[in-house]
Amino acid sequence: MSIKKTGRVPALVSVLAAATLVLAGCGNDGEKTEKATEPDAGADSSGETVEIEYWHRLPDGEGMVKVQESVDRFNAEHDSIKVSSVKFEGKPQESYAKIQQAVKAGNAPCLAQIGYGEVASEYLAGDLMDVSEYAEEYASNYSEGAMGMMTLGDVVVGLPQDTGPLVYIYDKDAFDELGIEAPTTWEEFKSAAETAKEAGKYIGTWQADETQYRMSGMAAAAGGTWFNAEGDAWKVDANGEASQKVAEIQQDLLDNDLLLPIDRWSDDFNAKLADGTIIGSVAAAWEPAFVLDVFDTDGEVAELNWQVAQLPEFTPGTPATGSDGGSGVAVISGCEHPAEALEFANWYNTQVDDLVSQGLVVATNQGEGTTPDAWQKHFGGQDVYAELLKANENLNPNFPYAPTWPAVGTKMNEIGGEVKDGSATVMDIFEAAQSEALSSLKAAGVNVTE
Repeated sequence: MSIKKTGRVPALVSVLAAATLVLAGCGNDGEKTEKATEPDAGADSSGETVEIEYWHRLPDGEGMVKVQESVDRFNAEHDSIKVSSVKFEGKPQESYAKIQQAVKAGNAPCLAQIGYGEVASEYLAGDLMDVSEYAEEYASNYSEGAMGMMTLGDVVVGLPQDTGPLVYIYDKDAFDELGIEAPTTWEEFKSAAETAKEAGKYIGTWQADETQYRMSGMAAAAGGTWFNAEGDAWKVDANGEASQKVAEIQQDLLDNDLLLPIDRWSDDFNAKLADGTIIGSVAAAWEPAFVLDVFDTDGEVAELNWQVAQLPEFTPGTPATGSDGGSGVAVISGCEHPAEALEFANWYNTQVDDLVSQGLVVATNQGEGTTPDAWQKHFGGQDVYAELLKANENLNPNFPYAPTWPAVGTKMNEIGGEVKDGSATVMDIFEAAQSEALSSLKAAGVNVTE
């Protein structure tokens, strides 16, 4: 398969040069970030070993094949390329600031993990290289949709690694005790949530710190398309019919105290999970790998009977989901050996079992992967990975992210926090997304329409 020059983002391509100038000047120091001149690729003419540094944010948890273990295996198999991996321990959004600082300082790595939602903004900011010339030979190793997430018109910034469809996870033993089943629709969800609430338990959560992708993912599951290139402009529809449907359902659940307001990445979440208060939740497909680690003790994997199911349907009889995350390995501006960098990126992104052990739903088509033993112990012997792949098939294929998506997400998370404390409504999130998308795109020199 050759890289398809997708028509999905013509508006972005048409304003690429102008938007780059605007966004590049938005750094804290007010200085313009220039795109690095692409160096000559290929083997080091001196015959010396090429050194590649790779920054990642993968979990590297207990029982997983650590990134460095994979890197060591690659290095042992390759004499002319030596890779070193660095795990970024901060929040995902903080990693992009670090990458930009490194690019400006001239000491950036060759490769870094970039979320699909940040690809356009990071390229326009001057942090990513166009490596379409070298990516061509690897394109057939990935699904067309995943490859498209690393593509901006004729520009390719790297290779896709994983996807993150929304799924539903639940404690089957607790559900059985309450006489409820995994909900297949949101109507069933409300009924089951009412039964659980009577027992002081919650089968769902409101995760304010996951608002950006949780709410956009649900809108995608409801059939929405927030950003669509029409001619020379981006059409924005973040507060349309699909979002309104999501808002009505989620607000009703919150108003009836059927969702537990709690931040996902907090000690409180883990505590409520461990004590049986939370017995179900919408989750990203990468979470089953580690979400139940809180039950493990002394290095022993707990024998549990949780299960993974598909996201409850917004339209009964129509299984669908949206993306919460997913990322690729991109080549960073200033990399002196992009061809070798992509050679490693392709090698690592096709190490299916290694990536599955990290909790990823892989983007490659080079193998399906098997459910790790630790997952099976947490999920009652279920073939979890098969269920996650089913969710992958149900992803809304028409939900691209705009170049200013990070700014939109920041505003959504802000309002999501207000929903948590009751000072805003769920629909306010979508209205804020619409407003911020329009204003930020206009500020970036991008033509927009509603």
